[in-house]
Amino acid sequence: MKKIFCFCISAVLLAGTFCGCTQKNEKSSSPQPTTEAVTEEATSTEASSENTDNSAAPFLGKWEAYKVSVNGETYETVYAGYPISSIAKLVIKEDNTAEYIDNLNPRGKERSLEYKWGVTSDKNGSDVLHLLSPDDKFDCTVSQGEMTMVNADMGDETDIYYLLPVSEFTVIEKTTEAGLDKVDYSRFMGKWEACEITMGEEVYTESLGDYPVNVSFQLEMNKDNTASMNILNEKQLYEWEPEKKTQLFMWNDMEGFALTLKDGKLVIDNENKEYPFLLKMEKVDSFTEYDFDAVSENIPDENILLEPEEEATT
Repeated sequence: MKKIFCFCISAVLLAGTFCGCTQKNEKSSSPQPTTEAVTEEATSTEASSENTDNSAAPFLGKWEAYKVSVNGETYETVYAGYPISSIAKLVIKEDNTAEYIDNLNPRGKERSLEYKWGVTSDKNGSDVLHLLSPDDKFDCTVSQGEMTMVNADMGDETDIYYLLPVSEFTVIEKTTEAGLDKVDYSRFMGKWEACEITMGEEVYTESLGDYPVNVSFQLEMNKDNTASMNILNEKQLYEWEPEKKTQLFMWNDMEGFALTLKDGKLVIDNENKEYPFLLKMEKVDSFTEYDFDAVSENIPDENILLEPEEEATT
């Protein structure tokens, strides 16, 4: 999934300005589960995997990552700045469902995703548990008390998660102000459009590449602790929570932003000193419409976004 920083790179590359995205590229290699409804394939696999022989027993319970292999490199303490335990927490339940949990954002906010599962045997007669959703297929095996989980769609170059059984998951410590449940955050709710974008030392107030600033980023904050952001006409979904009486935190997979209000504007800050991104937004009754198809042929492809060249010239 594209991240905000890489979307900005897309627009800036069109304007002839270079900004590195190697950190996001490293992070994006980790499989990203989805929250959509389970596909017919997942449902049919579950239905065909009624486990009358107790083959699922070794898989049931709580599992937590203690090691991960990404692009052939093994990480045992931290990965992309996150504790290994934050990468994957898995609950395999008896009702053929599973819960996948990660904390891959700057504040360690929990993200929980639902999967269906079924068990089959491989060519060697070993049991394999398949985690299934519309966009992801993970194959899990258990040997000597250790679970190995791989993305079944990625072939021989897949990332590999190594998990151990746990009675309780590692807790990510969080610090918040007291009394947040009594604060009215309705002033943050509604529709917002960008009026100023700061990336590193560059500030954009009129256009971002070929796009007007106000249509480049359009955010809708909802009272149910969800938010959606149209980033260059592609929708990204987020969750949010109050973190201080004057600040919210918004996140999704491997992205997180502090939200504050200043002089009537919504300020979104990634709080990243290495790759700073600051977005100021104005409240609107309805989003400005824009014909993105008219300039769509100028948008760099996915490889350019995730693997930019070392230099870009005008």
